[in-house]
Amino acid sequence: DLQNAIKGARELKEDHSCTDIDVIAQEILVEMVFQLGKNGVSKFRNMWKALSEKNYIGASYEMLDSRWAKQTPNRAKSMAELMKQCSQG
Repeated sequence: DLQNAIKGARELKEDHSCTDIDVIAQEILVEMVFQLGKNGVSKFRNMWKALSEKNYIGASYEMLDSRWAKQTPNRAKSMAELMKQCSQG
């Protein structure tokens, strides 16, 4: 399962020109794909746009503006906080 999540996250990063983003951001994406599936994470269009611009703060807000954040608020908040910290890299 973890290998599939890593593969899915890698494919999504390539699809959205985000291959050179922060390592922590990449790990967050793997965890999101593990939980939501590649297809689910692909729907975070504004998050992907922010990541392609290395706008980690914007990406964190887009993560919280989702049904996923409403369904698993604690996990979404902690992951969004980690994403925001990537901007301080």
